[in-house]
Amino acid sequence: MSNDDRGGKRHHKDLQLCRQVSDALAFALAEIDDPVIDDLVLASVVPAPSAARVLVTLVPTRADIDEDVALDCVRELADELREEVAAEVTRRRVPELVFRIGHAGELQ
Repeated sequence: MSNDDRGGKRHHKDLQLCRQVSDALAFALAEIDDPVIDDLVLASVVPAPSAARVLVTLVPTRADIDEDVALDCVRELADELREEVAAEVTRRRVPELVFRIGHAGELQ
C-alpha cells in the first residue's frame, strides 16, 4: 500500500468522523433551549487540521444576530456538546471542537 493510499484512507476516515460529529451536534443543538442557539444553523464540520480537532461552523439565520454573543454562547456549551458527541461517536478519543460563526453564503 502506498503512502497516497493510506493518506486517502485517513482522509476518508476523517470525513466520516466529521459527518458523525455533524449528526451528533445537529441533534444536540436542537435539544438546547436557548434563543441564541435557536438562531444558528450547523453549516459544516471539517478536520482542523485532522479529525483530532474539528472546526464547527454555525451560521446565523438572521442578519441582526451579534456574532460575538453567539460565539460566546456556543463556547459556554462546548463541554456539553462534546459530551453529546462522545455519546454518539465510537472513538477512543473524542475530537476537540472548535467553533466559529460563519455567514449565510457558507450554508450547503
